[in-house]
Amino acid sequence: MLKLLSRPLALTAGSAVLLAGLLAVPAAATADVVSHDTSQASAVASGLRINEIETDGNPDWVELINTGTGSLDASGYTLASNANAKTFTVPNGTTIAAGAVYVAEGANVQLKKTDTLSLNAPGDGALLDSYSWDGHLDTFGRIPNGTGDFVKQAVSSKGELNPVPSDPGEGGDDSGWQSVKLNEVTSANDDPTHDGYELVNTGDVDVDVSAWLQSDSTSLPAAISAPNGTVVPAHGYLVLLSNQGLSSDGDSVKVYRADGSTIVDSVGWGTNDAQPGSWSRCADATGAWAHTAASSFGASNATACAGTIIAPSTPGGGDVSCQTEAASGDGPAIAGGIAWPGSQNAVVSDNECQFVTSLSGQDVSGLDIDPSAPSVMWAVKNKSHVYRLVKSGSLWIPDTANGWSTGKDIVFPKGGGQPDSEGLTVGPDGFLYITTERDNAASGIPLDSVLRFDPNESGATLHPTQQWNLTADLADVINPVKADSNLGFEGITWVPDTYLVTNAFIDQSTGKTYDPSIYPGHGTGLYFGALEKNGHLYAYALNANGTFHRVAAIDTGLPMIQETQWDADAQRIWAVADNSSAGSSTLLKIDATGAFVVDRVYDRPTGLPNNNNEGFAIAPSSTCVDGVKEVIRADDGNNGGHSLWSGTVSCDLALGPQGPNPPASSPTVAATPSTVQAGGVTTIVAAALVPDTEYTVVLHSEPVTPGSVVADANGVLTLRNVRIPVDMTAGAHTITVATASDPATVVASLPFTVAAAVAPTGDNSTQTANAVTSATLASTGAQPVPAIAAGALLLMLGAALVLRRSLRRASSAE
Repeated sequence: MLKLLSRPLALTAGSAVLLAGLLAVPAAATADVVSHDTSQASAVASGLRINEIETDGNPDWVELINTGTGSLDASGYTLASNANAKTFTVPNGTTIAAGAVYVAEGANVQLKKTDTLSLNAPGDGALLDSYSWDGHLDTFGRIPNGTGDFVKQAVSSKGELNPVPSDPGEGGDDSGWQSVKLNEVTSANDDPTHDGYELVNTGDVDVDVSAWLQSDSTSLPAAISAPNGTVVPAHGYLVLLSNQGLSSDGDSVKVYRADGSTIVDSVGWGTNDAQPGSWSRCADATGAWAHTAASSFGASNATACAGTIIAPSTPGGGDVSCQTEAASGDGPAIAGGIAWPGSQNAVVSDNECQFVTSLSGQDVSGLDIDPSAPSVMWAVKNKSHVYRLVKSGSLWIPDTANGWSTGKDIVFPKGGGQPDSEGLTVGPDGFLYITTERDNAASGIPLDSVLRFDPNESGATLHPTQQWNLTADLADVINPVKADSNLGFEGITWVPDTYLVTNAFIDQSTGKTYDPSIYPGHGTGLYFGALEKNGHLYAYALNANGTFHRVAAIDTGLPMIQETQWDADAQRIWAVADNSSAGSSTLLKIDATGAFVVDRVYDRPTGLPNNNNEGFAIAPSSTCVDGVKEVIRADDGNNGGHSLWSGTVSCDLALGPQGPNPPASSPTVAATPSTVQAGGVTTIVAAALVPDTEYTVVLHSEPVTPGSVVADANGVLTLRNVRIPVDMTAGAHTITVATASDPATVVASLPFTVAAAVAPTGDNSTQTANAVTSATLASTGAQPVPAIAAGALLLMLGAALVLRRSLRRASSAE
């Protein structure tokens, strides 16, 4: 029988490498295994992009641009038209200089009025770029070249760089643009306001709009038509003419800054709602839109609003063709909120009417950026549909590969039904975990469940590999009535066990510190569902066989909740509300008692419309630029035809410590659980240590050295799933922590109890158990050790297993 002794085994450089390879433990103090998705590698490596598209040419053509700093061999790159199923391959020997363009044309470049064009890398076919349009035969070009959004080009620039419009600052100052709002619109063909609209400036400075753009419900942004000048005076009005005819059957006006993506304001209306008279704000700039019998262009709407009001054809106005619903259910912001820690202005980050399906308009509800690929985001509609989105310039558009170009339907386990899918998260297994609050085929009955889908399933429909029906478990909150069928799970996120254990999270079902080992089959973390009705998060261990266990119910500080996200960088959970709480969000941490509490309350960004913003996704800090990273919200009502709005959030929120082990004058050590059967596992956490210093952890009385680990920058070290030898004597023992440089001086200790092992059931049980004991003292995330490798490892270890690594090696490995 092989025993573990107390004397550490000295490892040579070679044996240390072998040990790391056999155990698959990454070089980090907390020893988590991280997988990396390299599917986007070729896309990142190439600077080739679509720059200009001619859809109404003779022939059609596509212009590519090399955005890199050196010449690029474009041989073998492909352009694919979705509508025509045509693929053009760039000929061999084609080289594009840095900043230069290449025009692709010929029999295989044929584009439709409604189409999607994709650019793919040679070899692996990775998607590099794409653009979709609907109902237009036009020339589209990127502004700025290669990196900006596509805008309609009045004149093509085939084979040349696209002309760049002047900066907003040229010709005047538009820095006060946030004070400008649409105030009045007419679709009547009466001069002088023939198809006109009015801007009002509530600010104290004049705003020059000479570089601004405008579109209607079907056109792309183009230069404004300004017969009355281009300055909106402070506390004054400016009347402009639409650069497209405005339809009396319902239309919209959208006004953009010069970048063509920052929407200043937008408004839509239904049949005959903007004539006779006008579609007017009552009151100026801030009020609801109404059909006034009188017009008041160039002056306040007060008199017109006090006169005859004509009932609208559609309550709230018709807006664009894919309008789902107007914002409703407004409530006050959460008290004590502070300013949003990032950009205050939101910009459109999807194409108009991008998410329409046969069952509904846009209806986008839940979002989640794929943790293995920050350029991929998943979006779910609450009408049984999910999308895989990829970044294209400043927009998130449907991936055109693997059948995802129009998204995929989802069903219940028996292959039918209409899941009312509100939230989703990507699990550690790469599968999609999607919540439902009902089956829309039986919409009056609550059905709060979690469905798991394999996103790699082929075909137009994803079928769940498992369902956890949590409805009965929520009977203390959700009643079996129609009203509650729309107040169930709105969001979901996955939180790793490592975080919960490190911060001594309390399992409310046991009243003790959370112990993952008592929930076999649940994986490596808990799923937190956001229940709209009471604003609570519900933490569940979801077992692979479809069973589950509720671990906690958590008050988020929100009366109603629409989304939740685990933030691995901030080590916090976001809880997000829509306009029911004025778009407030809270950031949750674990406090000294082991409970989740509100750490911060944030107000909605001031430039973000107070709509039904139900989705929320935050980019990882690996994408930070100039101290900020992207945050995306989804408007379930898609006002103005757009669902996705992007802004930024600070990469450093200046958060304090959390959990039960803040820095203290005396080091501490804890084991969870502190009583373990021989052959069982425990997790050891020591705190208040000297940061960046190596410590050795020893289990006495029969000394066993689980490992030596470098304390992190906060003076904390963690050894997860330390397995107690099967032959260890039952009774009282002690865990000690000492610096590796002075192992005789104990800096922290803890009583520890070993219970008797279960008697072996066969001749080989003891031998097998001891082999497993010796090979698994490392980490929760260790990969299985092959039998031959395990034998070699045991021989190499001889008397003890010691994990040594420096902070520098840990940082470089990450």
